[in-house]
Amino acid sequence: KLILFEAFRALARRFLAQRTEALARETGSAFNRLTIKHVVSKWGSCSSKRNINLNWHLIFLPQHLIDYIIVHELMHLREMNHSQAYWAWVAKYCPDYKARKAGVQGYAWLINILK
Repeated sequence: KLILFEAFRALARRFLAQRTEALARETGSAFNRLTIKHVVSKWGSCSSKRNINLNWHLIFLPQHLIDYIIVHELMHLREMNHSQAYWAWVAKYCPDYKARKAGVQGYAWLINILK
């Protein structure tokens, strides 16, 4: 594999782990395990086992959008759905979440660009 490709993945693992841990502390959220991997259709997910998965391609987004994705997944630890209660939790930590959500959509093409 290309050295630069592996460097980006390593940077993503390190940076996303640090941001997730920091935002978990800030939001009072406790997750079980964080996995950074290649996902072809999503930026992130949260399981009922309290495991968070993040797409390593997040490293190519602006930090405020990365933080939105991480908060989005952390709030699933409180509400495992997209109910009004869930979005209220997201809004507590990302008051401008609607703009950030729209901003993330503009980067959808990045999800599967590097394998």
